[in-house]
Amino acid sequence: MKKLPCIVALLLGAAFILFGVAYFVPAVKAILPAPTPPNGEAAGKLTQAFFTGLAGSGYLTLIKALEIVAGVLLILKCTRGWGVILSGAILFNIFFVNVLIMNIWNPIVIAMVLAGLYLAWVGRKGFCCLACCGSGECLGTCGCCNKEGSCGTGEKKSGGCCGN
Repeated sequence: MKKLPCIVALLLGAAFILFGVAYFVPAVKAILPAPTPPNGEAAGKLTQAFFTGLAGSGYLTLIKALEIVAGVLLILKCTRGWGVILSGAILFNIFFVNVLIMNIWNPIVIAMVLAGLYLAWVGRKGFCCLACCGSGECLGTCGCCNKEGSCGTGEKKSGGCCGN
């Protein structure tokens, strides 16, 4: 059970890297399953308009690059907190595009959102220290937050993150 967050983070990070790289490398896109088509004619028109706008603006390129970065951050334990934050924003955007625009409940997207929520729940105690040391591992292990919650002393305190 102790290794479950590491396994989930590794799988979610690998998925983010794979889907991000697939945008830039057509050969990778060929091995992935075809995307689920929108549910209904109106959803098809909305989806086409939405993705035409994204592709034309360069925004989708930025999002795919951020997916790769989020995947790498998730895989590395010392940056997992930042990966959860970045991937969480991307995951909920993907979820709401699927549900509200495409009108589909894609099980892969739902599984990825649940994985992101699980990682956020497991790492919730470390989020308060992301600003001071960046690792989110402040439960007496990174040495950046002291018992009062101030940062940068370099002393390891056993009082937990930000005094809890």
